Amino acid sequence: MLSRKALAIASLSTIVCSGAAVADDGFKSSKFLTYPADSQKSYINTSVLMATLIAAQNSKDHATCIGNWSGQYVSEGYQPVIEAMQKFPDHPPTGVILAVLQKACGPFTYK
Repeated sequence: MLSRKALAIASLSTIVCSGAAVADDGFKSSKFLTYPADSQKSYINTSVLMATLIAAQNSKDHATCIGNWSGQYVSEGYQPVIEAMQKFPDHPPTGVILAVLQKACGPFTYK
């Protein structure tokens, strides 16, 4: 049986690999914003989970900040991310999500 950590890493790998394929196709925030709100929320939630997993491997404080940020905005569909995507429609959605998280919680720079 796989451990929770192994499942999380496998999920993260899937997200990263499928995300790279989408980025290669020129997936932009403008396209993302045409999706139904539930799909937008699910995509952002998955990206935030990925970021939290990365942070948890490197900085408990960073992971806690991201978790707190997510808890604050998940119920309203991550409006800070949606607003940022509206301002930057030519950027990939995942890049915008990470930029919003970095603004809220600091960079994903670890030593």
